[in-house]
Amino acid sequence: MSTVARGVKNAYRNTVRTVSIVLILAISFALALVMLLSVQAVNTRTASVSAAVGTTITVTPAGSQGFNGGGNPLTTADITKISSTKNVVSVASSVSDRLSNSSSTSPFGGSATGGKTNLKSSISPGSLGRRFGGGNGANGGAPPANFSLPITITGSTQPLSATILAAQSVTLTSGKSVDGSSSTYTADIGKSLATKNTLKVGSTFTAYSKTFTVVGIFDTKSTFSNSEIVVPLKTLQTLSGINGVTTVIANVSTINVLSTTATSIQSNLGTNVASVTTGQTNNASIISSLNSIKTIALYSLIGALVAGSTILFLSMLMIVRERRREIGILKAFGSSNGGVVRLFVAEAMTLTGMGAAAGVILGILLSNPVLKVLVNNSSTTPTTGGFGGRPPGGGGFGNPVGFGSSTLSSLHAAVGINVLIFGVIAAIIIAFVGSAIPSYIIAKVRPAEVLRGE
Repeated sequence: MSTVARGVKNAYRNTVRTVSIVLILAISFALALVMLLSVQAVNTRTASVSAAVGTTITVTPAGSQGFNGGGNPLTTADITKISSTKNVVSVASSVSDRLSNSSSTSPFGGSATGGKTNLKSSISPGSLGRRFGGGNGANGGAPPANFSLPITITGSTQPLSATILAAQSVTLTSGKSVDGSSSTYTADIGKSLATKNTLKVGSTFTAYSKTFTVVGIFDTKSTFSNSEIVVPLKTLQTLSGINGVTTVIANVSTINVLSTTATSIQSNLGTNVASVTTGQTNNASIISSLNSIKTIALYSLIGALVAGSTILFLSMLMIVRERRREIGILKAFGSSNGGVVRLFVAEAMTLTGMGAAAGVILGILLSNPVLKVLVNNSSTTPTTGGFGGRPPGGGGFGNPVGFGSSTLSSLHAAVGINVLIFGVIAAIIIAFVGSAIPSYIIAKVRPAEVLRGE
């Protein structure tokens, strides 16, 4: 019988001891698997929250909200202060205005637009348009028959930035993006606006009595943003007469410094000059809770692996000492130290394999219940955050982050092939270390010493 086969057979010599060792190892492996899955679940959710919150800070003139309120545009000096703030890696500036259709009768009761265009908005006024546009929305009144909602036009150094357009994403469906650093009469227009006015790449339209050429059409999956026009920043500043910018988007290095950087920018500019906001709100507390769960799970994972290794080491140490006489006889018949080590490693591998198999099943069953307990212990009551309204440059969108109190409760552990591979490798290492060391120590005994002691 080969050494390995004998070692495997030896694993079943004592049923009570085999069951006991396998059961203890199974519990240890199950705990390790549960903690590993918890760490992975937390890492996945942390990355998701971080990506949704983003690393951007929005700076707008103090007193302005969309096209409401007042205030003065941000100046070049203000932009310099923002870009020179520690942890700010890039800055995108934009200015926005509204265009009314040249043939539309406006019910606004005063000049509420900055220019004229031959384009018609793709957004239906509806009851909200009637109310906010000056019609009697409460009583079902209608605006003039030829009324068309104003069209937002945005000039930016980063024309198709999702943040500038207040969208989750921006896809260029045809053409190219305008050069934000130029002063040309070129434009990217939203998909819905293009459809409404039968425009395509190469088509022209008028705005501020100038002829613009469509160089790209974009899709944001947003009704409001898809009815916008985007042009180079300098072009819109010149045509609108707005000396400065109405929105600055600052990108910071990591989400961890988002809040402190926003505070620094607000302090540098002053509350009478600008309003500084982020999409973070209470999501910092969510990430903190996730990190607490991750820390607990990580230490528990290390503890479970150490415990498994120790249990197997002590068990194999006891087994090899019990078989000291057997080892002496094997060596008397010519067995080498390596052969003795392989004998006990095979036995340990068998015990560890059975323990790992049982541990995986137990771990899968317990992973989500244990993770739920960790979540409950990391109590937090965050509220759902978001921008209170879109900064100058378009309409509003609520809660771009989309995470609230459900972020922690929705954590879910999932077993992947990488987890199983890790488990197999860990089991092999534990089995080898736990058996090779004690068996090598006892294998160095000389047969004469063993037989003389019997």
